[in-house]
Amino acid sequence: MGIQKYVARPETSSNSQRRHSSFYIGQHLHNWLHLQQLCQQNLSELLQINRRWILHYNQGQRAIELALSSFQSPLSPC
Repeated sequence: MGIQKYVARPETSSNSQRRHSSFYIGQHLHNWLHLQQLCQQNLSELLQINRRWILHYNQGQRAIELALSSFQSPLSPC
């Protein structure tokens, strides 16, 4: 391993570990949504230049739609 651990994140054999917990995502959701609104024009231009990232962009758009729907739906009593 040596110096490699300082240069780049070591690759794992499986992708089963999540990088962030649900609590972290919920805590920073408002920042994420605000940034997405600010950068929408830049994102559109970049996706026209490099189309290979469109799949990842669509996954992010789906996550944003789910996040916005959680803000818009009324809370149900437990």
